[in-house]
Amino acid sequence: MKTPLASTRQHGLDWVRVIAFALLIFYHTGMFFVTWDFHFKNPDTSRSMELWMLFLSQWRLSLLFLVSGAGVAFALRKRTGRQFAAERFKRLFLPLLFGMFVVVPPQIYMERLFKHQFSGSYFDFYSLVLQFKPYPEGNFSWHHLWFVLYLFVYSLVGLPLFRWLQKESGQRFMAKATAFFETKPATLYALAAPFWAYFMFLLPKFDVTHGLFDDWFNHALSFTVFVYGYVLASQSRLLEVVQKLRKVSLTGGLVCFAVMLVGFSLPLRGYITWIPIYEAEPHNAAYLVYFTLKSLNMWFWMLAILGFALRHLNFSNPFLTYATEAVYPFYILHQTVMLVIGYYIVQWNTGVVPKFFAVALGMFTVTAVLYEVVVRRFAVTRFLFGLKPKPKVAAAQVEMKA
Repeated sequence: MKTPLASTRQHGLDWVRVIAFALLIFYHTGMFFVTWDFHFKNPDTSRSMELWMLFLSQWRLSLLFLVSGAGVAFALRKRTGRQFAAERFKRLFLPLLFGMFVVVPPQIYMERLFKHQFSGSYFDFYSLVLQFKPYPEGNFSWHHLWFVLYLFVYSLVGLPLFRWLQKESGQRFMAKATAFFETKPATLYALAAPFWAYFMFLLPKFDVTHGLFDDWFNHALSFTVFVYGYVLASQSRLLEVVQKLRKVSLTGGLVCFAVMLVGFSLPLRGYITWIPIYEAEPHNAAYLVYFTLKSLNMWFWMLAILGFALRHLNFSNPFLTYATEAVYPFYILHQTVMLVIGYYIVQWNTGVVPKFFAVALGMFTVTAVLYEVVVRRFAVTRFLFGLKPKPKVAAAQVEMKA
C-alpha cells in the first residue's frame, strides 16, 4: 500500500526556500551591528537590532534544512540512488570546493586587513591560503559554505533511509504514520521531542562549530529536521495536515517566543538583552524550561511558515522562477560580497541604521549583477555554482529574439 506523493510541484515550498535565504542574508548583514561574535564588527552595536535577529535565530537555519530535505523528496522521485548521489556531488560538493578556493578567501583577507593581521596585497595573501592551514589559525576554510557541505553529507547519509521509505515496506510505515497524524493532528507537535533531547544532552557537551567532525549537536538537530522535510514533502496528506494546523502553529510560536522573551530576558538601557542561558548549569530548572520552550518554538514556526506558504503561496510567477534558480548562487556569493562592502562601510562616520541598509543594498545589488552577468550566462560558471545546464530550447529562443 502506498500513500500518495505530492503529485505536482509545491510552489509554496519554493517560496519558503527563497524567503528563508533572503532572511538569512539580512541576518548576516545584521551581524556587523550586534554584540555577537563575527568576522569583524562595526564600532557601534545596536541592542534593538538584536531583538529581531533573536527571533529569526530560533528557526532560520532549521527552516533551510527543512526545505532542503523537502527538495530531496522531489529529486528522488525522478532519480535512482546512484543518479541522486552523482547529482549531489556535482551540485553541492564541487561548488563547495570552488567556493573554498575562490569565494571564501576574500572573506578571510578582509578580516585579516581589518584586524591588522595582514597588510599585503590579495595575491600575497593567497599564498597563505594554499598552505591549507585551517582557519582561524590559518587561512583555509569553508566559512558560510558549511551549510552546503552539511547538505551534501546529509543527502548521502540519509539516502538509504529515503530509498527505504520509497519501498513498499517504507510506504506501509508512512501510510500508518500519516493516518495517525491525520486522525490526531496535534500529535505532529510531538516531533519536537528529539530537539529537546538534543538541547538537554548534546548541547552541553558539543558547541556549534560548523567543523563537521566535532559538531554533533548541530548534526543531530539539522539532520533530524532534514529528514522531517523529506517525510513531509513525500506525503501530500501530511502537507495537508501542516496546512490545516497553520493558525495553531502560528499561535504556538507567538506564545512560546513571548514567554521566552519575558521569562528569559532582562531590560538593559531600554532594550532587551538575552540571558546567557547557555552558561547556566545544564539540567537546572531554567535550562530545562528554556529549551523546552525553544524546542517547541522552533517547530511551531517551521510548521507555521510552511503551512501558510502552502495555503497562500502555492503559485508561480516569473519572479519565483528566476529566484528559485538564483538563490543558490546568491547564497554562495553573498557573504564574500557583504564582507568586502562591509569592510569599507563600517568605517563610515555615520549611524548603525544607514550602514545596515547600505551594506544590505550594496550586497544585494553587487550579488545580483554578478549572478546575472557572470554566473547564469555561461556554462562553466553555471557548473561551478551548482546550476543545471541552461536549457537548449531557452537558449535558442534568446538567440532568435536577438
